[in-house]
Amino acid sequence: MKINSKSKKLIAISALCLVLIPVLSGCAFFENAEIEIKQSTVGLPLQISTYDFNGQKIDEIKTSKAKIHTDRKMSEKSDGKENSSVIDIDYGSNRTIHVGSTLIAYEGIKNYADVYNHEHIKVNATQDKSVPIVTDIYKDFQNTWGKGYNGTVVFVKSQSGIPIGTFYGKNVSVHKSKIKNATNFVVDDHRLFCYRCEYTTYSLSALKKMSR
Repeated sequence: MKINSKSKKLIAISALCLVLIPVLSGCAFFENAEIEIKQSTVGLPLQISTYDFNGQKIDEIKTSKAKIHTDRKMSEKSDGKENSSVIDIDYGSNRTIHVGSTLIAYEGIKNYADVYNHEHIKVNATQDKSVPIVTDIYKDFQNTWGKGYNGTVVFVKSQSGIPIGTFYGKNVSVHKSKIKNATNFVVDDHRLFCYRCEYTTYSLSALKKMSR
C-alpha cells in the first residue's frame, strides 16, 4: 500500500503533536524548577512584604539576592517532608525569621494593588472585600494589561480576605511549595511566592465581563 504525500504530511504532523504534548505541558514545571534552583543557589532579587490580618502592610524588604526556606531547626520530617510553618529569609548577611502573618514575595513583576492603594483610599476591613475591588482594579489597569484580553490576573488576599496583591501575566502557572502553607506562582518567568494567603486567578476576558 502506497502512502501519498498528503498522507505522509498528516502522519508527520500527528507524530510531532504527540511529541510536543508532554513537552509543552511540562514547560511550566521546568520554568518553576529553574526558578527554584536559582533561588536555592544564588538567590532571587525579591521584594518581600508582610501584612496583618486586615491586609495592612507591616514591613517590606527589597534585596538583590534572597533565599526563602523552611527553618530546619524548627521542623520535623514526616514522610520526607518538613512540616514547620516557620520560614527563614536570608538576604546578604542577614536572616529574618517569619511565622504567622501573611507574606508575599516577588521579583521582576509589579504589584498593581500597591499602585491602586497609592492612588485611592486605602482598603480597610469595613469595605466589601470581593468583586467590587477586583473590578475597580481591572478598570484602572485594563489598558496597561492589554486590549486583547489575553493573560491572567492573580489576586492575592490576606487571611481576612482583604486584597493585598494584584499581578498580571500573559503566562501564569501555580505550583506546590516545599514550604508549609505557601504557594509558588510563575508569572511570565518570574517568581511570586505567597505564604498564608488566599488567592484567586481570573482571565482578562472574565474580568472584562465582571466589570460591565
